[in-house]
Amino acid sequence: MKTIVSCLAVLVVIGSPLAAALAQDVQTPLGQKETIAQLDAEAAAAKQRVIEIVNQPITHLARTDEAGEFSPGWFHPGAIKPDFNKVDIRQSQIFPYKGYRYVTSNLNPKEMFIAAELEFNPMTKYFYTDRTVPKRELSEDEMLEVNRLYRIIGRDEQAHASRLTLIALTLLGVTLGGSALILVLFPDLRKR
Repeated sequence: MKTIVSCLAVLVVIGSPLAAALAQDVQTPLGQKETIAQLDAEAAAAKQRVIEIVNQPITHLARTDEAGEFSPGWFHPGAIKPDFNKVDIRQSQIFPYKGYRYVTSNLNPKEMFIAAELEFNPMTKYFYTDRTVPKRELSEDEMLEVNRLYRIIGRDEQAHASRLTLIALTLLGVTLGGSALILVLFPDLRKR
């Protein structure tokens, strides 16, 4: 029994650094190596910039009878997590306030907003920080920038998924190797 435990311990000691080494660097599309920490930092900065872009201030006006009212609130609960590697937010931009000059909501009893300034985009809603006000329409350049930032976030998510896969495969290899080693060292176990 001591020999089995010793063999397994050796496999774990050998396999753990191997898994860590496999998971440290990630190849970028340009062939450069980046660490997971570097990708995480880039993704965090990209997420912060997306939040700034999609939550830009809008014009607040005193409410009058001219405003079309949207209820309940501006947005349904929840948000779709975009496929950061593929989505083009220009394709999901919606203008639900078209046909109104001003709009308001039951969440804004004393305010209204200029409808022509507003949009809804289910592929940016994931980053809405204040759902009590509608969101400003993004320009073409802003949408292209969000698309670029989404690719950075997607690359980070892919790196983490690849890292976990490598670790899992390494551990599986260590486990299978350990099992084979035990069967070689203890042939009597095969007879049971």
